[in-house]
Amino acid sequence: MAPSMVFLTLLAGIVFIPLAREYGDLRRSFGLSRMAAFATTSLVVPAFAVGLTMALPLQSRPALQWVATVVGTLAAYSLATRAIAASASAAGTAPSRSTRG
Repeated sequence: MAPSMVFLTLLAGIVFIPLAREYGDLRRSFGLSRMAAFATTSLVVPAFAVGLTMALPLQSRPALQWVATVVGTLAAYSLATRAIAASASAAGTAPSRSTRG
């Protein structure tokens, strides 16, 4: 296997293993359906776009640009998943809307 393929495989593992764990945690801890948990973990893609956009002014310093991209991605993804998790938790404790006595 070429060194670049080894690097890409390691990089994919670094990205996808935590996302798979996050998916499992969302299903287990918050009772989200498969589709809801997948949609929530898929928010990493728009979060990456936010991080990349925020780091555009740092184009002249590529290393700093990538650090800012990663930090922006983590921040946006964390805010989004926390909001969804809080909403899922609140939905589980909401009063029943049953109209039967």
